[in-house]
Amino acid sequence: MTRSSTIITLLLLFILSSDTFARQSSVQIEVQGNSRDGYTFYATNQSPTPYIVTVDFSILRNLRASNSLPYSKNVTHGRTRLFNLTREMENYQTNYRYRYRTHIGCLNSEPDDIEYLLPYPEGESARFGELSYVYERINQETPEDWYSIVFHMENESIIHAARKGTVISIRDGDNSPYEGLVFSSNRNYVVVAQDDCTFARYSIFRDDKIFVDVGDTVYPGDPLGEMAGEEFGFGNQIRLLIYYRNDESITFNRKDSEGIHQWHYVRPKFRTAAGNSQVPETGDEYISIHPEKVITEEMGRRERRSWRRNN
Repeated sequence: MTRSSTIITLLLLFILSSDTFARQSSVQIEVQGNSRDGYTFYATNQSPTPYIVTVDFSILRNLRASNSLPYSKNVTHGRTRLFNLTREMENYQTNYRYRYRTHIGCLNSEPDDIEYLLPYPEGESARFGELSYVYERINQETPEDWYSIVFHMENESIIHAARKGTVISIRDGDNSPYEGLVFSSNRNYVVVAQDDCTFARYSIFRDDKIFVDVGDTVYPGDPLGEMAGEEFGFGNQIRLLIYYRNDESITFNRKDSEGIHQWHYVRPKFRTAAGNSQVPETGDEYISIHPEKVITEEMGRRERRSWRRNN
């Protein structure tokens, strides 16, 4: 296999694996009879990942749903009530058949205006840059709001959390052996779900040097793992992509969402040593600081007390 064909193969694997990941949901539907001689639908999410669940019916006989169908709702960890089916006419049989689909993310996401920390150790500096949309190489249209960040550092370092959230996905031990392979999906990463249902994807980590686990809560400034550095062919980089679900992509039939981008992208403001909260400029260098105000901004009262006792 030639190098170019290897690149394309790995890109296609990335596309397929991304679609598979979106479909491998931890959400299960439960149906219980209720006191009104009908049925109540629940969704149980066993994972820390927020999902949107969409339910529709191929058969709905002598039953009326309490919400318009198909019905979509955000489902966080645990059990969530969805809707009721109510019998329409007494002494007539009822029957139903349903199906459901899940999407990672939340409906009606509105990113909070939150300051982020620069994702590297306090006192260290990095040069800011932007990454292009990789699928342009296969003639896919770039999302209008595409924004992906890279920080170039002189030396290998530690990747830190830029904002509070819950770790929902990790890939480790998968750095590609091909130096400079632009399209490779084999990059170690950590994905964090943030409180406004945005997601932060951090990469590239050294093999077997990620410090967190799925389900962990991380706070701004917490170390996530070691930068891959020379282990990966792009040099000393930290990559950060912040995104949230595009509501237009929430359809029951997959064909209805063809050509629609799944995500919107966020341009975060970072606190820098200059004391500014700003969207960085390409080519400029920024020194990281970890002020208490930014670290504790999204903490509850107990979290703040615990953090202050330990710092």
